[in-house]
Amino acid sequence: MEHIYISRIGDGNIILELKKSLEEESLEELVESYNNQVRIGIVGAHRQGLHLLAMRKEFMERLGESPVYVEENVLISLTGKIRLENGKIKHVD
Repeated sequence: MEHIYISRIGDGNIILELKKSLEEESLEELVESYNNQVRIGIVGAHRQGLHLLAMRKEFMERLGESPVYVEENVLISLTGKIRLENGKIKHVD
């Protein structure tokens, strides 16, 4: 699943707001929220892309890794459903 991200004025502030709300979630809730995005799929909505970018930042801060990938600052992709195992991301088959 992939999304092409095209930056718009104000995106940085929106990402920061979204990230603040993610900071309040437990790690388990963050994983659940991510898996919900996988279930829904990337629908191409700009706001969803911003949410995924915020989610990536939060995963990176907490775990040092993220199931949300960004390539060349434009392409956002999801790796599929995940679970936590010993504080690490594990992909669900």
